[in-house]
Amino acid sequence: MMSKSRNLSRREVMQGISAAMAAAVLPANAEVSRTDHWDKEVDVVVVGSGTGLVGALVAADAGLKVLVLEKHPGTGGTTLVSGGVVWIPLNPVQAREGIQDNRADALAYLHHLAQGQADEELILAFLNRGGEMLDYVERHTKLRWRVSQLMGPIGDYHPEWAGSNVRGRSVEPVRPGTERAGGLLIEGLLEALQARGVEILTGTPARQLVARDTPQGKEVIGVEAGHESQPLRIRARRGVLMASGGFERNEEMKRHFLRGPSPYTLGCETNTGDGIHMGMALGGDLRNMNEVWGTSVYTADAKANGKYRGSIPLMHPGGAPGGILVNRHGDRFCNEAGDYDSRWRTFQTLENWGDLSYRNIPAFHICDQSLRESSVLFGASKNEPLPKWAVTASTLAELGAKLGIDPKGLEATVADFNNHAAQGLDPYFHRGEGYYDRRGRSDPSVTLKPLAMQGPFYGAEVSPADMGTCGGLRVDGRARVIDVFNRPIARLYASGNTTGVGSPGASYGGGGGTLGPALTFAYIAGQELAQYIA
Repeated sequence: MMSKSRNLSRREVMQGISAAMAAAVLPANAEVSRTDHWDKEVDVVVVGSGTGLVGALVAADAGLKVLVLEKHPGTGGTTLVSGGVVWIPLNPVQAREGIQDNRADALAYLHHLAQGQADEELILAFLNRGGEMLDYVERHTKLRWRVSQLMGPIGDYHPEWAGSNVRGRSVEPVRPGTERAGGLLIEGLLEALQARGVEILTGTPARQLVARDTPQGKEVIGVEAGHESQPLRIRARRGVLMASGGFERNEEMKRHFLRGPSPYTLGCETNTGDGIHMGMALGGDLRNMNEVWGTSVYTADAKANGKYRGSIPLMHPGGAPGGILVNRHGDRFCNEAGDYDSRWRTFQTLENWGDLSYRNIPAFHICDQSLRESSVLFGASKNEPLPKWAVTASTLAELGAKLGIDPKGLEATVADFNNHAAQGLDPYFHRGEGYYDRRGRSDPSVTLKPLAMQGPFYGAEVSPADMGTCGGLRVDGRARVIDVFNRPIARLYASGNTTGVGSPGASYGGGGGTLGPALTFAYIAGQELAQYIA
């Protein structure tokens, strides 16, 4: 028998709502229920063992118990196979080596670099805290910095832009004879963390964040991971730093988010966007998702060797004299001597007729005998056999036919290129005009000279690729992850390619433009976690 309904008073209604809220929401300062099971309890969990290690170091130095989770069987992420160069404007390293920089120039350059895809707060945080991060690493590890020698006379990739400092903003760890110092950087950070008793679990992927609801939104209280095929539930008393890399190994994400194809990557093979997904599950907002750290590679080499991080050794060499890049029509489409990140963008041009296909994919590196004799070509010196995927022909028309390039278009392009190159000119793409193109020299012939009109000629297909994606969770200048309602997700921080910080923003500042912002925001996150008050 149903009971009779009655009208509730306003007071009774409000009391019922209050009781329901009390049952559903655990206050931010309340203890976690005693019934919750935790396999481990620490102050800070850092997800990822690349640039996020700086955040772990700062937290450990503050006396916090820190645990690092790494999905890969080994440590280091993509940083391990990088050059180890770090791009930081206004850094103390260039100052002590007598290279001047100033704030107004740095800001002008960073604003141009961002291309409208970075909040001012991120630009200022990077500028204000980057040098501080470098100083901290030197004082708290055995690592020492110098102005990059790997980069030679040019560090900034756009030396003609207002605010460029040309050289000095790119720094690197010091070890005599070291060319690519990514391993040295990771080694120095791991050694410092080991001395502080920080636990690092490799082969331990984080699977989801554990959070509770508060009146202000979500609050992270831990991480669920997997270790040795067993679930591992970890409480994080202070918070979590998500530094698990980008989504360069997630083909579906790349297809739906990037501005165009980037089918190959040098990034770590475990970088499938996990950290981004975990943040999104809590309502995390996204930024800069259309961007990668771009480059270009020989397609056949990438197909054969691109399975593992850093294992595509044959990045397209760019503007070596005696070679050009063309599309299937035989047309040039870029300044071959420009920086590799900017060159990536030129592959993405769509035709507005027919199949609406990408005009410059596939592309082809075309060169003459002088390049074969003067440098390493397709990974082979002049005394070594070329790889099987390299194509050789006695005439340009024959080379075009073998590669699938319009032979007449190729011949016309080379004739036109040679006519202008003989005068030291490239009126279409301005190759040789820029200081970066000329590698700091004054003579454009270091990159710009006519191709021979007699064979043999050589060619190979070239594809856009990347060193990683650089879009992800939206963070503020304190490295806090921000949700879609413009609220910080309490006790969740992010850095590196898991975030949408980028350079900050869309483009690439200079040598080390990936590591500079990543290390800086990991440092900021570590400081925030060290100072966190519930």
